[in-house]
Amino acid sequence: MNEITGIAGFSMEEVIRQVELNIWEVWSNFGRGPGCALHDEGDVLWFETPIPVVPYNTVMKFQVQENIDQKIDAIVNYFRERHVTQLWFVHPSASPKDLPERLLKRGLQEAELAPGMARSLENLLEPPPLPEGVEIRRAVTQEDLREVNEFAAWRWGLPDEYHAQLHEIINTFKIRQPGTKTHFWLAWKDGVPILKIGLYYGSGSAGIYGVVTKPEARALPACQYPYD
Repeated sequence: MNEITGIAGFSMEEVIRQVELNIWEVWSNFGRGPGCALHDEGDVLWFETPIPVVPYNTVMKFQVQENIDQKIDAIVNYFRERHVTQLWFVHPSASPKDLPERLLKRGLQEAELAPGMARSLENLLEPPPLPEGVEIRRAVTQEDLREVNEFAAWRWGLPDEYHAQLHEIINTFKIRQPGTKTHFWLAWKDGVPILKIGLYYGSGSAGIYGVVTKPEARALPACQYPYD
């Protein structure tokens, strides 16, 4: 087994597997909200919601060995008949290996690359000092949760008419509730929220998601993130 530097005892394959399991688990929550549906077919995992824009109708896992084109066409056509914009993860263990080419032939386009990063929680570096006027605190109040929801809506350019639906779906994550796997932190500058970041404990690992920084805060040394 070839260990990864900084993650003793884990091979690259094991780390990739943990990243995939975590993201499948956390994103499955979107399929459990009001008016939503989670479709777990074993080799295919996808969800749909009443919100017609990305990323709220998504194929998260695709590991199909037989009747590949029929399964791709069934999902692609289903979303098109609903007149929603679909998102499709091409994850490391996806099959067939030419899945990207098959999706391109059906009119899908590459939207972005989503780098996966991992490390052990041992020997973490001390965080840098915060800029003057900035504080970071965990989202624990109802007002905090509203800010988290608004950050999510802003990040994806969600039209105002869908904000209420998004808030109901995010409630499925049970943020602030006892025993929740989902936690968020907000950064505030002079009382104004400027950044959010989420953490999800699932499938044996802790995944970081939803890092969003408002444009006016990106010049602050402690608030620069490469994947906003």
